[in-house]
Amino acid sequence: MPRDYGQICPMALSLEIVGERWTLLIVRDLLNGPRKFQDLADSLGTAPGLLSRRLKLLEESGIVARRMYTDHPPRAEYALTDRGVELREVVRALTIWGSRHLSGRRVLVHVACDHPIEMAYRCASCDKTLSLPEIAFRIEGTPRKRNPSSRRGAAPTAKWTRSPRKIAAPRKAIR
Repeated sequence: MPRDYGQICPMALSLEIVGERWTLLIVRDLLNGPRKFQDLADSLGTAPGLLSRRLKLLEESGIVARRMYTDHPPRAEYALTDRGVELREVVRALTIWGSRHLSGRRVLVHVACDHPIEMAYRCASCDKTLSLPEIAFRIEGTPRKRNPSSRRGAAPTAKWTRSPRKIAAPRKAIR
């Protein structure tokens, strides 16, 4: 019996929606603001049927919202929802990775110092940039382990009940 990868791995479930090439290209174009169907088709150079299917999937997934701007003939404009705008980091990460590892001469750089940029993990609560040893994977709602030496009623430690998942170290930018 096949596993339900969506239950075990949020990434696998995410790829069901955004893992196809045209999907992230549509998101990339919509990050610049709402676009008409024909403008998207021209920008992407894709067949109308394929674009229509991808936009319907993104709309059903709550990533894109459609607004009719004329009824006769019916014409729609598409914009990212808040959920869709959150994919900005995914598009940026893929762009940075591609500029480092794939053929071509384009490199994303910091305008102020002209050095290549890289993605970083940042805590949503304290806004601290995190190093790999400071990051762990846990199932949401999993209780934390208690420190065996702690007294009764003491606050739990920051260790998770599941061992942290190893994350590959980021590659240093070549200067």
